[in-house]
Order: sequence, then structure tokens, then C-alpha cells
Amino acid sequence: MQIFTLSHRGRLIKTLLTMKLIVLLIFLACFNVSASVIAQTITLHEKNAPLAKVFRLIEKQSGYSFFYKNELLKNVNSITIQIKNVSLTDALDQCFSGQQLTYEVVDNTIIVKPRGKSLTQKIKSFLNIPQKVNGKVTDTIGNPLPGASIHIKGNEANYTSNADGEFSFNAEPGDEITVTFVGYTPYIFTVTEGLSYQNIVLRLVNNALNEVAVVSTGYQEIPKERLTGSFAQPIKAQYDTRVSTDVLSKLNGITSGLVFNANTSASQNGLDINIRGRSTIFANDQPLIVVDNFPYSGDINNINPNDVESVTILKDAGAASIWGVRAGNGVIVITTSKGKLNQPLKVGFNANLAVFNKPDLNYNPNQLDAAAYIELERFLFDNGYYNSSLTNTATGPVISPAVQILAANSSDLNNQLNTLRSYNVNDQLSKYFYQKAVNQQYALNLSGGSGKARYYFSAGYDHNLASTKENTNKRITINSQNTFFLLKNLELTAGVNAVQANSQSDNTLTAIRDRIFPYTQFADANGNPLAIPYQYNGSFIQEQLSKGFLDWSYTPLNELGASDNAGKLMDIRLNAGLKYTFIKGLSGELKYQYQRSNRQNRLYQNQETWYARDYINQFSIVSDDRVTGYNVPLGGILNLSNNNTISNNARGTLNYNYAWGDHSVAALAGYELSQTTGDYNSSVLYGYDDNLATFTNIDPITAFNTNPSGNNTISSGLNINSTIVRLRSSFANAAYTYKDRYTVTGSARIDGSNYFGVTTNQKNVPLWSTGAKWDISKENFYKVDWLPDLALRASYGYNGNLIQSITGVTTFQYLSNARYTNLNYAVISNIGNPDLRWEKTGIANFAIDFGTKGGAITGNVDYFIKKGTDLLGFKSFPANSGITTMQGNYSNMIGKGFDLVINTRNLNGSFKWNTTLLVSHATDKVTHYDVAPLGNQLVVSSGSAVPNIGKPVFGLYAFKWGGLDPSTGNPIGFVNGAPSQDYATITSATPINDLEYIGPARPTYFGGLNNRFTYKGFSLSVQMNYKFGYYFTAPTIFYSGMGSNGNAFLRVHEDYNRRWQKPGDEQRTTVPSIVYPFNLERDQFYQYSTANFHNASHVRLQDISLSYDFNRSVYRKIPFSNLQIYAYANNVAMLWKANKAGLDPDAVPGFGISGIMPTPRSIAFGLKGSF
Repeated sequence: MQIFTLSHRGRLIKTLLTMKLIVLLIFLACFNVSASVIAQTITLHEKNAPLAKVFRLIEKQSGYSFFYKNELLKNVNSITIQIKNVSLTDALDQCFSGQQLTYEVVDNTIIVKPRGKSLTQKIKSFLNIPQKVNGKVTDTIGNPLPGASIHIKGNEANYTSNADGEFSFNAEPGDEITVTFVGYTPYIFTVTEGLSYQNIVLRLVNNALNEVAVVSTGYQEIPKERLTGSFAQPIKAQYDTRVSTDVLSKLNGITSGLVFNANTSASQNGLDINIRGRSTIFANDQPLIVVDNFPYSGDINNINPNDVESVTILKDAGAASIWGVRAGNGVIVITTSKGKLNQPLKVGFNANLAVFNKPDLNYNPNQLDAAAYIELERFLFDNGYYNSSLTNTATGPVISPAVQILAANSSDLNNQLNTLRSYNVNDQLSKYFYQKAVNQQYALNLSGGSGKARYYFSAGYDHNLASTKENTNKRITINSQNTFFLLKNLELTAGVNAVQANSQSDNTLTAIRDRIFPYTQFADANGNPLAIPYQYNGSFIQEQLSKGFLDWSYTPLNELGASDNAGKLMDIRLNAGLKYTFIKGLSGELKYQYQRSNRQNRLYQNQETWYARDYINQFSIVSDDRVTGYNVPLGGILNLSNNNTISNNARGTLNYNYAWGDHSVAALAGYELSQTTGDYNSSVLYGYDDNLATFTNIDPITAFNTNPSGNNTISSGLNINSTIVRLRSSFANAAYTYKDRYTVTGSARIDGSNYFGVTTNQKNVPLWSTGAKWDISKENFYKVDWLPDLALRASYGYNGNLIQSITGVTTFQYLSNARYTNLNYAVISNIGNPDLRWEKTGIANFAIDFGTKGGAITGNVDYFIKKGTDLLGFKSFPANSGITTMQGNYSNMIGKGFDLVINTRNLNGSFKWNTTLLVSHATDKVTHYDVAPLGNQLVVSSGSAVPNIGKPVFGLYAFKWGGLDPSTGNPIGFVNGAPSQDYATITSATPINDLEYIGPARPTYFGGLNNRFTYKGFSLSVQMNYKFGYYFTAPTIFYSGMGSNGNAFLRVHEDYNRRWQKPGDEQRTTVPSIVYPFNLERDQFYQYSTANFHNASHVRLQDISLSYDFNRSVYRKIPFSNLQIYAYANNVAMLWKANKAGLDPDAVPGFGISGIMPTPRSIAFGLKGSF
């Protein structure tokens, strides 16, 4: 044998040096930007110029913005000014010299106001006693609004709020005060004697509760007034209130049209998300996720949620068609925070601690208490079920403690069984394997900018302790986004995002889940670890020890934490962009992003672990009934894997925005290229010494005799896999608006990929959309005072879906070491389909946006119809063709539904109460599919995709239920409409028309109801989520499958306690009697009969958030501009559920042993603020 050494030196040096350099450059950039705030110089050469023109010149050179009412400039003098490289203050002083105006600089805003008071106001002030008016101006989420204009009616004087939104001035009782801020609804109040401190909250005009004025598509930001498609954004206050270490889960229940499916094979980072239901049958059904303008190719859970500025959901073709073939399932656009121009350094922080209850181990119905389990074992023992195991000395199968006692038949039998009946394995599991999960989250950010640059830097640390012991996850995130205005018309952006995550996992609980009894004990009364029946019985293990085998016994508490199962993730995302403005309204942009995600897993199991001992024993060399050598060397076993993904995205666009008179046009056109490569490799090292980093070669080719029986090869674990996906796209988008009332939009995109069709016209597919909007409330004829905001929208177009599971050409997979020849060989992994095309989804959307007077009620309702064509499906072929079925574009489906959003401002005094209601409805139906399913395929699908024309993709079907036979307890079904107990015919030959269609397995109505209350500094948010209109299959007893994991470990359901036992029981139960020998078809019929299907509708109290904001005007000594303490409870309670089975529809265990349990309730406490 050869011995090799693995060197640890140099593995991380390059990565660490790179990270240090990145961090150094980030800080240098931040300090450079901060320093540039100080220097602002102005050069002007104007003769008899209007003051407004001079203001615009100063804005361009300084980055500051002027704020004034147009009326102020009507009677001002034109100015002549010649200055060069003077300070901003000097330039302003000269501009306002000799004018009846003055100015005030607040942060990056120059506020223009009239000079002094008129004689009338001065006399009035002399005769009346003024009083101090103090207050603060904020938006609806508590952010201060600096530069808010405060005006006293009938008075020429204006006041403004400072950098913290605060104001203080003198006024007289009876004065009417108006507070205004650009884009917000004015606030009016009257001065009274002894007026208290004024907390003034301004709301966005015409959108008081959505709080969003623009939306991002990932290509451009569009004002909501110009939208013709269907977009959705969560209210930022709701999103920010939620405590989570990931981005997507915070959207649950607060985003219109978005549903989180449960009990499915999650395909997107542990989450199964649909936007407006389903648009495909077998292809990818998850939405495209875009982060900062580019598709995100890594694990979206790597994004620090504290860096998220906004999330936009693109729901229809009018919104998402710009993303072409990747937009068929909708798009989630995430925009991270950026710095602001002319803002001094601002430091923000957030820290919280979340604690979760232990999982409810008694929730799972796939278990019996010890007494009932022993009763079942006695029944089976008496019927000879265990005879083969009791007499098998060759392979030593496990025999349960209860069966051993029954077989021994000692005089103390009942006492021994009673001892077992007193045990509860769930108590032992809870004590030794579970704990309260704890998540810690810490985030810090720095932002600011000058007139020529802006920056944002953040760092985050998360430490999550899982509910199962020895499972942890730690994550460090670093993010930097910088923008530099290099020349007059040239803008440079650059960003770095880095994530390093380390996880530690333990699989002991998974290993024993199917191999424990209700009375299993993991430790004795003194806490000493106990071996449990696991793979072999005790007598067999002792016999093998005497032959020289390693100890084959399994002691769970010794296994816990014994393996080193470590995962490391490094994700780096670099982006850069250049924008040049050629002329007013016309600009060009170049953007590039590089993303590399590397995931390494290392599983080291030393020789003391059961896995290593078992594998060594299996391949031990036995001669004359003694171990004489080892084909698998003594020592540990090391499994290594490495997964590397690299994405490159480049995009060039031309942007045009121009307005003249009643017209405005916004357009863009561009071209982009993307390439994503994936490389995976794995290996196994045997005889590994973790201290010396040495291992020993093995023979992976020879088939050795294995113990206790059989033969096999030793796994080398070698696996190498590579993928590459290339896309090229041309796109254009345009919008035209007339009189701010009528808007039409159009979008077109052509995509090409290396995955599709053999001919050019199949590699490149055009997708397009068009839309229109009519703002009726701006028409002269519109006179509905109580509904001042009313608009109609409509759009139609096509999105596509990218399929990477099959290709247009025949592909092969190359393998090594054929079983008998040891040669390399190839297998066909994909039959070529030269006609393969993109999936296409046509979507029509019709919508109404509305708002009542004063914004008391705002919202929108969208109705959509979508038709999927060329969907991926199967088609039958003649047997003599060499293939029976083939995947291709052979299927169609249709979907429809609506989204309703209603925001209400119920109370608006010192005590405020706002409500948001989301109602979404989405259905789908297969309209064409070439392969007709069989009846038994539909019933056993349990809601997985088995297409049936006229029904949803995920439909539930069942055998019709005729009750129980009153004399035997046998279940009764139907054959040709007549009651029958011919279970073989029922389960194999029932036609589809004789099945009962239960309904869809995915919710067809879903949404949420949020109520937000504020009083002074306190805020309370209560969120309820609901899902209606779908069904689930409940697990139940399956007698024939009880021994599917070996005779000893019975997979049994608590329905066993409700089984039919005597005539009359059929009146109280649907659970059949137990019969022996078991009847497989009888059990299958009952399992998939209508007796076990339930309505999944439910309403959940999802979360409650309570916070208190410290008002700086009250707590003047605190060194923070904003400070908030908060508490957050999640998964609070199930308020109502339709099913009587006692199951959470979002956590339905499968048949047999299943680890699915409801997400435990959690409570978090945190502190966040800024200074």
C-alpha cells in the first residue's frame, strides 16, 4: 500500500490576501468621498440670466438641490454674475444680493424663501404674544424629512426642518400652519395656546400607504405613474420589521401574488415560491431572482437582508418581458442600499437575538406510544411475523427488546414489558438531541457622499444555532457600493459583495430516525450512553467481536458530534458600470458583473464512528472464521466535495428620456451576454489520519466479498461534472406619455442559448409585450370628489422559460471502471431533440388603480389570464424506434386569477391605525398533453405533477370510499359503480372517470391581512396569512409497509389506535381492521381513498412586531439620530384550519416516518439606529 500526505499550506493565503486588499480599497474609497464633501467650488459667467437658470447651473456643479415655490421667482431680478472657483456660500450670497429672497442650506438642499415680514405682520406680532411651536417631520416609517417647508398662512416667513426633521419657531394662537415636502401630502394644523410637541407624519402623494414612488425592473427605474404592467412591492416598514437572516422568507404574506408553497420538493434554496400560480408542467417553476440589475446565480440566502433597500415583484409580461426567456415564472428584483450625494457620514446598525421553541416531537402522527406499540408487536409475534429474524444467525438482523422478552418467555415477562411501556423515546430525543434554536444577527453600515461621489459600506455577522444539537451556521457578509461622477457627464459605479459562511452539521438524528422504538433509551439513569439495536442484534455483534471484527454496536450519544461534517461557502460578486450622458436625455451605459460561488464540504468520520467501523467490517478479509486483513484500511474516512459556479454578465444600453410640452418619452435598447459555468468534483479517502493528513490507497475496481454476506466494490467517491450555459440577448423598451394621462408601452427581446434547437430560428426566440394606461382622474370631465385617483391599466405579451434539463442535441455522460471490463464507457444522458424550443407563456393583464379622498383608501385590482404553449412534456413513440417516450414541447396549459390590494388609513390622529389586505387567486389547467395517465398513477401522485387534461398540474385524486364492512372491518371500494372488496382490481384497473377528483394540491386563494398601530413612539404590527381552496393527503396506517425498514422497526401510524376491532366500530372510525398476512392492495386502497383527504384551508397569525422609537426631541442626551428597540414574534399561532386531522397544512408528514414538523414559534429582541 502507498501512503500519501495532503499539505494544508497555501490553501487560503490567496483568498485572504484578496479579501484584505478589497477591504483596504473600500475604506480608502469611503475616506476619499468623505473628504470631498468639504470642497465645493462654483464657476459662473452669466449676463442678465434668469435666477432659475443660475440655480440649475449651481445644482450641476455642486450636487445640491434648490427647493422653492415657483411664485417666488415671478418678480425677481435677472442677474449678471462673473465668478470663478468660489465657495458655494460666496456664490449664493452674490446670487441673492439685491433680491427680496434669502436662502438656507439644509444638508444637500438649498431652500429659497422671502425676506422678512410685511408691515401688517409686524404690527400683528407686536400686539399679540407669540409662542414657541416645536415639532418633527418624518415619513410614515419614521425617517426624518430635512428641508420640509413650514409656512404660516398670511405670513411671508417660511421655516424649514433641520437635518433631523425638527423645527422650532414662534407663532401666534390661531395661526394656520402648513407643512409641505416634495412628493408628500401637505399637513395642516392650527396653533393653540399651550400647543404640545408636534409629531408630523407626511405621506406620499397618491400613494399614502405603499410608500413607493418608483419601481425597479433590474434594467431601469420606472415612476409608478408610467406603469402599465403588474408590479408588487411590500410596504418597506412591514418588510424591515420582520426578523430573519434571509431575504425571501420576509416576503411571505406581505407581497401581492406571491405564495410560499409547503409540502413540496423545494427547488429554490429551500423555498418553493410561485408568482400567480404555475406557468409550466415539468420545467423550472421558480421565479428569476435579480440582485442589483443582474440575475443572481448563487444561493440567495447569502444576501444580507439588512442591505436590502427594496424588493419588486414583476408579475406579468408588461412588467417582466424585458427579462425574456427567464421571466416565465415571474421575477423578483432586489435592490440593495446605496449612499446619497452630499450626505455626511451616516452610521447605521441593527442587532437582534431570536430564540425558537423546541420542535413539538409529539406532532408527528406516524408514531405510537410504547404500550400500543408493544401490543402490536405481541400481535405480530403471536402470528409468527418475527420467526425468520429470531432464527437468522447468519446476518443477525435486529430484534426489538420487546420481541426478545416475548421470545424468552420468562416468568418476569409482564414486568419487563411494563418497564418498556413506561419509557417515552420523545423525552429522550428532546433531552439529548434537541435544543432551542438561537439566531444572532449583527449589521453595521456606513453611507454618505459628496457632490461628486457617494458610498455605502456594510458588514454583517450571523450566527445560527439549529434546533438539533451540533448543527451551526456562521456567516460574514461585506458589501460596498460606490458611485463616482468623474467628469461632467461621466458616472462610474463599482461594487464588491463578499460572503463567507461556515456550517457544521451532525447526521446522527437522521441516522436513527427510522431505527428507534417508542421505548428506546439513549442513556441510563446516570446519564451513561447506551447502545441501541441498530443494524445487527446483540448476540451477532458479540460473535463478530470474537472473530476480530470491530465493534458493530451503535451508541447514538457517542456518535453525536463525533463526525466532522463541515461546509464552507465563499461567494464573491464584483460589479462595475459606466454611464455617459451624450446630450440632455440621451445616455449610454456599460455594466458588468462577475460572480464566483465556491462551496466545499468535508465529512471526516474517524475510526471510532459507527460508519467507519461498519465500512471497514464490511470489507474485512475473513479466513478460517477470523479477520486476517482489511481491504478498507483501518483509520478514518474522509469525504470531500467541491462545487464551483462562475457567472459573467455584460450589458450595454442606450437610454433616452425627453419631455416637451404635453409629451414625454422614455426608451432603452441594449445587448447583453451571460455565461454560467459549473464544476463539481468529489472523492473519498480511506485510512485517513486527520492529524497527519495521510491516507491509504484502496482498490476501487475489484468486487470483494462483503460481511456478513454479498459482494461489492469499494466506492472511490470520484465524481467530476461540468456544465456551461450561455445566453445572448437583444432588447428594447419604450414608453410614451401624453398629458400625464395616457401612457403606452412596448417591450421586445430576442434570446439565444446554447441549449436549444439545432436551427437558428429555434435558438433565438422573440418575446414581446405591450401595455397602456389611462389616468381617468386627470381628465377634465372627471368630477368624482370622493375618488380623486382612478386609473386603468392593460398589458399583453409573452414571457419564456429556460429549460436546462434537456438539450437539442444528443448528449453523453462518460464514466470510468465498467463493472466487468474496468474500461471507461459512456451512456446516453439525453436523446437529442432538434425541434426543442423555449416554453412560452402569453399573459394578459387588466387592472384598476384607485384612491379615495385624502388617501383614506388606496389600492388596485388586477385580473390576469395566462396561456402556456410549447411546454415541456412527454410524448409516446413506437417501441421499434428504440425509445418509448421523449420529452419535448408537447404540452399546453392555461391559468387565470386576480390580485387585490387594499390599503386603508382607519385612524389618523395621535393614535394611528393602518390596514393592508392582500387577496390573490390563481388557478391552472392542463389543456393539451400527449400521454394519458392511468388511474393508479393519479391517485399515488399525492399532488406531484401527473398531467391530466382539464385539471390542475398538481391535482389530487382518490378511490371512492364505501365505508367499512360491519362484520370484518374491511374497507369497501367500487368496481364498475358497485361496492367491492376486490382490491387488486380497484387499485390497478379503476378508470380515471371512476376516480374522485378531490381538488388542487396548491392554494388557489392566498394572501395576508396586516394591521399597523402607532402611538407616540410605539408601533405595533400584526400580520395574518391565509391559504384557501386546496387539499392534502393525510398519512395513515399502512399495515403492509410497517416492516419496510426491517421487521424490527415498525413504521406505524397512530391511526392504529382507531382501527376497527369489533362490529359497530364502523360507525366511529374509517380505519380498517388489521389482518395477517397483510394485504398490500387492501392497504393501498385505503391509503388513497377519499377517507384520507382533507381541506387544507387555514388562517395563521404569522407574526407580531412591537417597537419603540426614542424621539430625540424628548431624549436629547442620546447620541443617535434614530434609535429603536423592538420585539418580534413569528409563527405565533394557527387561528383556524378546516381539517379535523389535527395537522398543520404547511407541515404534513409523509407516509411512514417523517421528520416534518411545524416551524416552532420564535421571539426576537433587537436594537437598531443610526448616528
